[in-house]
Amino acid sequence: MASNQSRTRVISQSKAVYVSNTGLIGDLSAPIQALSGVKPPQLHRVDTFSFDIDIAGGRQDIREFGQLARIGTITLGDLNPSFSLGYFLGDGENEFNLGFQTNGITNSNVLKSQFISGILAEDPNKREKNLFVLTSAEGKDAFATDGSTVSDGNGKEGINQGSFITDPTGTYTTAELQSQDVVSLGNCNFESYTVNFAVGEIPRVDIEGTAENITFDTGNSGLYNPSLNKEGGRADTGQLMLGVPSTGNMDVLVLRPEDVTLTFSDGDFTFGGTDLTDMHVQSASIEVPLSRTPIEALGSAKAVAKPLDFPINVTMSVSALLKNFSEGQIDKILTGAAGNETTNITLNVKGEDGKDKHRYILQKAVLDSQGFSQGLDDNETIELTFSTQIGGDNQTDQGFFYSGACTAGGVTNLPDNYGTSFGGRNFPRGYFYKKNQVKGKYSASDGS
Repeated sequence: MASNQSRTRVISQSKAVYVSNTGLIGDLSAPIQALSGVKPPQLHRVDTFSFDIDIAGGRQDIREFGQLARIGTITLGDLNPSFSLGYFLGDGENEFNLGFQTNGITNSNVLKSQFISGILAEDPNKREKNLFVLTSAEGKDAFATDGSTVSDGNGKEGINQGSFITDPTGTYTTAELQSQDVVSLGNCNFESYTVNFAVGEIPRVDIEGTAENITFDTGNSGLYNPSLNKEGGRADTGQLMLGVPSTGNMDVLVLRPEDVTLTFSDGDFTFGGTDLTDMHVQSASIEVPLSRTPIEALGSAKAVAKPLDFPINVTMSVSALLKNFSEGQIDKILTGAAGNETTNITLNVKGEDGKDKHRYILQKAVLDSQGFSQGLDDNETIELTFSTQIGGDNQTDQGFFYSGACTAGGVTNLPDNYGTSFGGRNFPRGYFYKKNQVKGKYSASDGS
C-alpha cells in the first residue's frame, strides 16, 4: 500500500528513532510469549541512521546444461540487512535502552559487571533488539505534533507545545498517524559499539549492526512485531505503536570535550616510551567489537543461533601531544623482563553541573602500540593503542566496565518510567496499544 501522503523529500526534521525488545522471550525453541503493545522507548540525540539491504548477497542462481541464462533463483540463508546508528553521548539513557550494562561501576568505583553482561549471558531482552524509524509528514518537526501536550512540572497539562518538547503526554491525532511512515528492523544484533572523544567535538557514539528483517509500514497504527521466530516466520506477538517523540528529559543537552578526563593507574612501562601521566590528550576512542558467527542447521530457514565471537578485545585509541618520555628499553620485551605490564584506564565525563555522567574503565589494559610523529616546526604527536579482553560477567579484575548517570545504583537513580517486570522479566514501561486501538497504561496484567 502506498503512503497516504506524497512527499517532495525526506529530511532529518521528520525522523525519530525508537528501540524495543524483540518479544522473543527465553530460549528460541520455547513458545513465543506475547509482547503486544509495548510502546518502544525513543533514542535521543540521534544524528545519523542508515541501513542497507543486500538482496543479491543471499541469492543463488539455478542454472543447468542446455540453457545459457539462469532458469531461476533462490535465496539461501539470512539476508541480514546492515545498519548504522549514531548519536551524541547523553546520560546513558540510550545505552540502557539498547541493552548495555549501565551500572557496572558503583559510586565508590567498585567494578560489578561487564559492559555487555546481558549480551554475554544471552539475555533475550538484551542480545537482540528491534529498531523503529518514524517519518512524519513533510515540513513538520517529528517532535512537535498537534496532539501533544506538555506538563508545566506541577501536574498541569495542556501547555502549548513547541519544537522543543521534553515530556509529551498527548497522543497523535488520526491525521498525524495516517501521514507517518515507519521502518522497523527486527532481531537487531549490534556488531560494534564505539564512543569517540576529541578536542573541539561533541562526544558521540556510533553503532554498527545487522538485522534479520525489515518491514515498511505506511501509517503509525497497529504495527506488527518485525521480529522473526526460529523458523524464519514473523513472530506475531500483537501490535504496537510509536509514541509522540521528544527531545527527552535527560539532564544534559550534550556533553563537552573539556569535561572529559583520562587517567592511568600506571603512567609508565618498563620498556619506556610515553609518560602517560603528562601528555596533552587530543582524542580518545573506545571500540567494543561484537561480531557473531551464525550457526545453521538443516531444517531451519534461519540461523539457529548467533553466538558472540571470542575473545572480545576492547581497544582504546589515544592521540596526544607528547610532553615527556618515560625511561626504558624495548629489548626488555624480547628478554622477558617486560611486556606483561598492565594499566587500568579510566575515562570520566562530567556534565555542566559538575556531576559524573559517564565512567568507562578498561581493567588490566595492555599497551599494543605507540607511534611517534614529528614534522618541521610542528608538535610531536603520539598515537597509543591499548586493549583489554572482556571476561565472564562474574570476572571483575579484567575487562570493560561502564556506568552512566541514569543507572540504578550508579551516579543517580533511574527515572521511574524505565522498567517494570512481570513473570520475572523486565520490560520498558510505556503505553499499551491493543488491537481495538484502545490506549491504556502498560502493566503486568497487560503483558500477560
